Amino acid sequence: MKKITIILILIAAILAGCDLKQDVAPMPTFVGEANTTIAELLAMHPIGSEDSYDSIPIGSNIIICGYVTTSDEWGNNYKYINIEDETGAIQIKINHTALYKKYQIGERIYVKCDGLVLGDYRKLPQLGLWANGAMQPIPSFKTYLYLFPDGAPTGGFNPIDMTTVPAANDIPSTMYNRKVRLLGATFVEGGMATFSDPGAATSHDIKMSDGSTITLRTSNYATFAGKILPVGTGEITGILTRYNNYVQLVINSPDDLVGFTVPVERQTIFSVDYNNAFNDGWFQTGTGNDWQTMVNNNFSGFVVNPASDQDKYLISPAVDLSDVSNPELSFTHRAPQGFSPNTMMCFYTPNYTGDMSSSLWIPFDLSAATGQTTSNNFSIELPEGAQTANFRLMFHITTAPSSWYISDIKITGVVQ
Repeated sequence: MKKITIILILIAAILAGCDLKQDVAPMPTFVGEANTTIAELLAMHPIGSEDSYDSIPIGSNIIICGYVTTSDEWGNNYKYINIEDETGAIQIKINHTALYKKYQIGERIYVKCDGLVLGDYRKLPQLGLWANGAMQPIPSFKTYLYLFPDGAPTGGFNPIDMTTVPAANDIPSTMYNRKVRLLGATFVEGGMATFSDPGAATSHDIKMSDGSTITLRTSNYATFAGKILPVGTGEITGILTRYNNYVQLVINSPDDLVGFTVPVERQTIFSVDYNNAFNDGWFQTGTGNDWQTMVNNNFSGFVVNPASDQDKYLISPAVDLSDVSNPELSFTHRAPQGFSPNTMMCFYTPNYTGDMSSSLWIPFDLSAATGQTTSNNFSIELPEGAQTANFRLMFHITTAPSSWYISDIKITGVVQ
């Protein structure tokens, strides 16, 4: 017991002498001063007609300083940061991701340029290394040799306002990579297209009030790539870049857009899993050959090959549209040897009673190119009376001249 008591006393004494609060590492600071402006650095490399570079000799002791203006937090900037001072801006290529955790917007960065390469990619000034005939990023494990964050992210410059966009060659190199604000800007495809297509980075035109244009460039990996471009006229803050003779703008996030109207995005309310359609509530009634599901590399949907006594109804499960605004029905259909609206029909009911014959069925006016085998897309905004909790579709085929194929059945709308 005496030994245990002594041990406990020792532990208490040790704890009493310790500060149990977690130590917080101080913000890094740079010992030294910048001796070169970014504009002076840019003047060391004239932009050529092709990608080119100029090495910065080791021992030249060139140090620049600027504030970070880009972030890869939203996925639209990849393996680089931009910094700017009062005179210009430069893009610094770094072979690492999640750079925003180390280099934050508004943070001052000192850059020792000795041993780096000042070059351009499609006439956009960059700082990094050169290999295999192109600008290359600084390896992440070597950044400590060149980049020196200095204090908390509290600085930066106001964006440069632009009401017109000159031609690419009329913009000085010191303006590229700078943070600018477009005033009186309108997205040409506002409300109609997403920021980026899924498969590749995408360009969209922005029209200024004077008629000049600039291209918004968005990565397909951006977190907002699938959002609809806003409508109206507003202000856009981003980084001014170029690709050969095209003037471009890159934003960090949708927060850089002010004054626009954000379109309400439509959602898919109802679609069909054709592998399990008849287990998911689809059913049929009537005489003649049954509706079948077909799923292969060329087609996924319903198909029926009519018999001489054909009079078959295919009915969907209930779809709740009671809280949906502007619901829209769409599907694709084809008849290999001709479509007839008298033998191939589509209906809906706002309130299925549980019995097909006693429910009110309202027809859609279907059409297709008679005598052709091409698929035809049908799309219609459902009337206000269709917005009920018990909406159902029905496809009806009688003694038709050919098979009927129906696919891509979908209802979209805005959920309130």
